[in-house]
Amino acid sequence: MKRYYFRAAVDATRATWGEAGVKDAATRMPARERDEFFAEPLPEWAPTRAMIAWNFALWEGPVRRDKPVYFSWVRRMTDLSFGRVKKLFLSMATPEKLIASAGELWNAEQTTGTLDGLVHGKTGTLVLRHHPYTETPQARAGISEMMRYSVELTRAKGATSTHALIAPGALQIKIRWR
Repeated sequence: MKRYYFRAAVDATRATWGEAGVKDAATRMPARERDEFFAEPLPEWAPTRAMIAWNFALWEGPVRRDKPVYFSWVRRMTDLSFGRVKKLFLSMATPEKLIASAGELWNAEQTTGTLDGLVHGKTGTLVLRHHPYTETPQARAGISEMMRYSVELTRAKGATSTHALIAPGALQIKIRWR
């Protein structure tokens, strides 16, 4: 995944819990992933496993396994990463355009997995396949919220999401809006 997600994750953590939150999460990570997450210089394409480890460390540490708190952090991190980089696109896009472009946008940001999007009225269906985010409940919930919030950034009203595994390694995210 693009390195700016790593910087955004730390910045969102610092803004929410201060430097103590960053240190708490860092100490909870396995050594290999911590070294990858904080590498200097960070490679343009950084390992997704390090981002997943960061998210688990937050979940167990500063978030205290509180889903609304975690989702608040996901939204802040999205604002500082995808939301910042794609700000112009999001300001002009509709939910339909965002979901229809999901695969193309995914490929520009990630080195693994595929993301397909279909729109039916005021409902979008995204299917993520062959990516580590499909492997754990915590990662599935996090990417689902990031996708829902991205639709909200297009100025869609009342965006909600549900997600479920539809096959091994295949996560379906349904997003509805008014």
